[in-house]
Amino acid sequence: MFKRHKLRMRKPTELLLVPMIDIFTVLVTFLLMTAVFSRITIVELDLPSAASGAVSAPTFRLEVIVRQEGFELTNGSALIATIPKVDGNYDLKSLAQLALSLKRDYPDANDASVLLQPEIEYDNLIQVMDAIRSAELPADSELLAELAPAVAPASAPVVAPGGADPKVRPVAKPKTVRVALFSDIAVGDAP
Repeated sequence: MFKRHKLRMRKPTELLLVPMIDIFTVLVTFLLMTAVFSRITIVELDLPSAASGAVSAPTFRLEVIVRQEGFELTNGSALIATIPKVDGNYDLKSLAQLALSLKRDYPDANDASVLLQPEIEYDNLIQVMDAIRSAELPADSELLAELAPAVAPASAPVVAPGGADPKVRPVAKPKTVRVALFSDIAVGDAP
């Protein structure tokens, strides 16, 4: 019996490559379909060098911190105002009025940040951004001339192409004009 096993020679085993190639093809396809392709961007910064000497004064930047209790307005370092909720809702009217008065004090400022606590709803973010982005002012307001001197309501009469038309009527002056306040708004998490 021992001789019988010894005489029988074993065949060398073959490696089957076709099923392995199929498995790798499916694996590569799956990995490519589930991969997250991220976009790499480069932010170009112009930092002042130590040799430049003169340091420019920082410009005003409005920060609106949206909390469960209401709004906090800061300039990045000092608290400007606190606006509590009214009847459980955010007081967007007071926020818009305060943003308008801050724009009057800092007419060259266009930057603002809206910082949110994690549990604040997205709809509140949009309403806050709308409140500080622009405001409607009466067309004859003195503040309108300060904030937007280029905005002038139309008052020229409309004349038909035939010349003297008995139905000549002036264009109605707009009752309100929308003025930009803080147009460059960044969003982030509240401290």
